[in-house]
Amino acid sequence: RRGGLPCSRICSATWTAVRRQRRERWRDVVMSAYWSTGVDLPNLQQPALARLTDFVTPLEHVFFLRHMAMPEIDRASWRLAIGGLVEHELSLSLADLEAMPQTEICAVHECAGHPLHPTVPVRRVANVVWRGVRLSEVLKRACVAPDARFVWSYGADKGDYHGVDIPAYVKDMPVSELHGEAMLATHMNSEPLSDKHGGPVRLVVPGFYGTNSTKWLVRLALSDTRSPGYFTTVMYNDRVVKDGLEQLSPVWRVAPHAVMVQPAEQARLPPGKQKIVGWAWGADAITRVEVSTDAGASWADAQLDARKDHAWQRFEFEWTPPSLGTYQLRCRAFDSTGLGQPEHGVRNAVFSISVTVE
Repeated sequence: RRGGLPCSRICSATWTAVRRQRRERWRDVVMSAYWSTGVDLPNLQQPALARLTDFVTPLEHVFFLRHMAMPEIDRASWRLAIGGLVEHELSLSLADLEAMPQTEICAVHECAGHPLHPTVPVRRVANVVWRGVRLSEVLKRACVAPDARFVWSYGADKGDYHGVDIPAYVKDMPVSELHGEAMLATHMNSEPLSDKHGGPVRLVVPGFYGTNSTKWLVRLALSDTRSPGYFTTVMYNDRVVKDGLEQLSPVWRVAPHAVMVQPAEQARLPPGKQKIVGWAWGADAITRVEVSTDAGASWADAQLDARKDHAWQRFEFEWTPPSLGTYQLRCRAFDSTGLGQPEHGVRNAVFSISVTVE
């Protein structure tokens, strides 16, 4: 007996935990392989990771996702309403926004994954240059009230989402988190924002998951409370344990993440020196990336580029396979706060691919 419990019960509980961890690890490996090779569905288009070799992702390789039917918006008559806890309610046209001071920022753009399966890593990511008006510039003109704590953002998309009627896609963000880079974006990679990617205007919050960058934006409302909407109270919330109690934590800041884009999943490599290349990113700058060529038994530091704006960072690792055969390659990132990537069971679980040297 240990601590008053029979050893058989302890061993049983330990073995159950080990089996659960193995299942989660196997699921992550299988799903990594699935998402790494690309997806083309009516509501989701995601390129293979091996295509993401450019620092700025070409528009044709930026992923596309919609929760409901894509709205039809007349750009000539489009307006953005700003109200709630403000002194001056505003109604802005596209021409009004384009007449304001413009800004650009290069930022990684990552999807948080399927809200019904939040722990499944989907590696849905791009790095783009946004152009538009700083959100702070617009809110300054509206004169936000001192007691406003959240910004609710409304998209024009609505309809059925897995059997739930959604009157409007609504997200919220704490006012305290809306740093100077948050913007109302009208362009992506120097091109007017397409309907497909949320045009004519979408909210962009660098350092936060894409679900918070509301597409087809039509309204902003300042409030002293969080939005009661389905995509804030039910979807896009992680279950975390704090002080022994399970709580819901909004999916806001991007966790540290790294993926390899060279070599590709299931690549067949010739003997000799190889170069492993990938991208790493997070809400905070990545300060270290480690690579394993033996399924996680050992790790070594990769060369890592410094961060520009909120963009992803390139890493590189030279490796000479000791023999012919199949290898599982892994990579993991650590940010400036010391936060890293868990082995499994989360959306930013350690990334792995399988390659064969022959």
